Amino acid sequence: MPIYIYKHPETGEIFEDIRSFKDIDKPFISPDGIKCERVFAIKGLGVINKNAECFQKDADWVKRVKPKYVKFRDGHRESYDPNKHF
Repeated sequence: MPIYIYKHPETGEIFEDIRSFKDIDKPFISPDGIKCERVFAIKGLGVINKNAECFQKDADWVKRVKPKYVKFRDGHRESYDPNKHF
C-alpha cells in the first residue's frame, strides 16, 4: 500500500498515512480534528541540489559501490578517488 502525505492547513505539520488505492479520496483528519489536504511529494529523495555532481548527492552510496570512474555534469569523467570525490 502506498504512503500518502498530508499537510495541516493551519500549522503546516506534515502527516503520513498508509492507505489502499481505493481510499485515496477519503480525507485525512488530524489529531486535533482538522481536515488536511493531500500534498504530492516523493518520499526519500529529500532536497535535490541540481548544482551538485552525481557523486556528491549520495556520497555514502558511491563509496560503497567504488566505481572506476565518476562522471561530471559537463560530460568529462575522472578516475574515482574516495579522498577527492565526496
